[in-house]
Amino acid sequence: MRDNFDGEKVDVRLSEKCGPYIMIEPARIEEVESLLRARGIPYTLDDGTHACVGTPEAAVIEFGREADLEHIQRVLDSVR
Repeated sequence: MRDNFDGEKVDVRLSEKCGPYIMIEPARIEEVESLLRARGIPYTLDDGTHACVGTPEAAVIEFGREADLEHIQRVLDSVR
């Protein structure tokens, strides 16, 4: 999956404080939520103003400390 802001690959990031997360543009929230639900990946969606990380221009999806980061990254990478 590519970020439409900068064209870079969406990577799962890890924060010591917040755990694993991705930042996406708000226009893609529905697409990403559908993808995660279809693959049975639990997540929490936070807008940028209330998220542990992020900005008002980016939605943050957090996965929890026990998440399988490699699996999540493979799922995201499967989207062109």
